[in-house]
Amino acid sequence: MTILHESMWQTPRELSGVKSRKRAVFEIPLGSVDATSNAGIHRVSGLKVTLESRICALGPGGRLAVELLLGRPLKGKVHRHEGLQVAHLGSHLAGNEANIGEHLAAVNAVLETRPQVVVLDSEGTTSWTRAFEMLLEAREGIHSFRGAVILVVEEESDAVKDLCTQRWRQGGSWLWQEAMKQGVQDLMVLEDVLEDITDEVETMLGKVRQLSAEAFFGEDSVQKSRERGWSLCLLIDQTASETADRFCGFMCYQLSSKSAEFHIARIAVIARSRGKGYGKHFMQWALEKCSLLPRSACAWISLSALDEAVPFYEQFGFTDMTCDDLDDDEHIQTWMELKNISVASEPDDSDND
Repeated sequence: MTILHESMWQTPRELSGVKSRKRAVFEIPLGSVDATSNAGIHRVSGLKVTLESRICALGPGGRLAVELLLGRPLKGKVHRHEGLQVAHLGSHLAGNEANIGEHLAAVNAVLETRPQVVVLDSEGTTSWTRAFEMLLEAREGIHSFRGAVILVVEEESDAVKDLCTQRWRQGGSWLWQEAMKQGVQDLMVLEDVLEDITDEVETMLGKVRQLSAEAFFGEDSVQKSRERGWSLCLLIDQTASETADRFCGFMCYQLSSKSAEFHIARIAVIARSRGKGYGKHFMQWALEKCSLLPRSACAWISLSALDEAVPFYEQFGFTDMTCDDLDDDEHIQTWMELKNISVASEPDDSDND
């Protein structure tokens, strides 16, 4: 049997112009695919691979992401280094009749070609599954590898969690990339908090008032939510011990049954959370929520963005619906909209006939 040793994970071939392992060698800022064969996935946002990447490609969404990495076409921009070599390691290399040793020998032969990105796919025969587990157990080789490693799995085992820092997953009709360790993965959204105000929520509503006054020209977004019938949601850090420290941001939205429109009226995160992906996480939560509603309930998502935030919303596909001049010194907000792609079935009205 092939002996597993970290030396089998050889130094990848150099990529012209890539001086830092933090530089993206594959990236999809925003794109779309045919949803009929992808478990309902239609939109792809924010996929990125660097030579430092350790990514868990989870479930159907993760497999689609790997297909895109391997060259499946999509509508949208794909940035791929012209010299990028991606090795897809799976049971197909040695065949379904191979034993564990033969599978590992096939893996070793591919790694000798010194790819920059290695995709390790868990799907296969019993002997391949054991070979896959052995490769994960010899984790020092993966840790020390100077290229990217992507693990394709249906569930996240402890070994996968230990190795990976990012995740590719499906969220409704979306395919996301998100952090697995420290910070973002500890976030939670409390919905419609004005419906049941606990002592903890009351404390955090004070933080909402303070943040909204800073972000929205002295506004009290708690009071405005009550006046306008907005739903108020809180973004919280589940690991913080003190209630006040758990608050990370808030969102106000309104779902109109008349226009089938989900309007994001306010969204803000506290200063210490900015630049850490918290706002992105909050938006992903809202867009995933919308995609799980039928089109008859939510056809469009809208918001009015501060001009400096327009690029942030564009990464999700929002379109500027105004004809304004953004360079105008007096222009501060931009109306933006996004068509909702739903994975939910329309309600059956036959019982009402």
